[in-house]
Amino acid sequence: MGQVPGRRKRIVAALGGNAIVRVGERGTIEQQFAHAADAMRGIASLARTGAIMVLTHGNGPVVGNIVIRGEAARDLIPPMPLYIAGADSEGGVGLMLQQALHNTMVADGTRRPIATIVTQAVVDASDPAFSHPTKPIGPYLDEEQMHRRAAEDGWVFRNVPDLGWRRVVASPLPSRIVEIDTVVRLAEEGCIVIAAGGGGVPVVEHADGTLAGIDAVVDKDWAGALLAVALGADFFAILMEADGLYEGFGTPDARHIDTISSAQIRELLDTGQLDEGSIGPKVAAAAYAVDTCGCRAVLCATDELEAALDGRAGTTITP
Repeated sequence: MGQVPGRRKRIVAALGGNAIVRVGERGTIEQQFAHAADAMRGIASLARTGAIMVLTHGNGPVVGNIVIRGEAARDLIPPMPLYIAGADSEGGVGLMLQQALHNTMVADGTRRPIATIVTQAVVDASDPAFSHPTKPIGPYLDEEQMHRRAAEDGWVFRNVPDLGWRRVVASPLPSRIVEIDTVVRLAEEGCIVIAAGGGGVPVVEHADGTLAGIDAVVDKDWAGALLAVALGADFFAILMEADGLYEGFGTPDARHIDTISSAQIRELLDTGQLDEGSIGPKVAAAAYAVDTCGCRAVLCATDELEAALDGRAGTTITP
């Protein structure tokens, strides 16, 4: 996609939740802030160019930890529904990224406003995902606890050998972001906006236009794709632990894919060559954004964002 001379790049970047709490760590607030600072270095460099930017982020395992705290204190205070835990994680992780980005820009003399918006994502209550919940959330329970919570709260569980029973919830596709007009307006006025964290708070919209929270987990990459379409993005970047998309991932013959078209992505998805539980939703969301708004999508490691946007790293998905 060629840039129009003098036109500021429009970039939506989706940061994985595991970039904030790493596997094997305790997840102390000091560790989370340190990782947030690492993640924001590339964003700060782009901010200096004046790019119009919207950031989104995952919230795992942060939201799970919030749920665990609620479960541990359920005899002292009323437990909150999952969608409230999602809102809490939006605010908390958003604050860390916002502060880390602010401090990084202050250090190099960049001055731009940053705002985190607690964002709602509309989902369809009749989405098939609600009949087949798959997203694990919260603590592991023993069999007695599992039966009690299933009876009292209607929760659905999956047994994990040697660990116990874990609640699973639906992960429906979002149809729109309620606050999207505010997000776009702020971004176009120069504010770096952090929105749709954890995919956004899932809500259903009634016939009269009112909204109600619903317990689910919205995929943050699909929410990011909606942000990219609404912003008319030039680039939709999905930042992750891996450094791009691989053919034959996990095999001795694995090959890094530098460039691939959205049509080729759909063929890989249709033939089951991409894992539905991890990379599949990411590339499906990326292909949707590419096909819908004509942007380029990149999948790359968190510290390679600038290089990926220049085509020197990661995997680029083209129209």
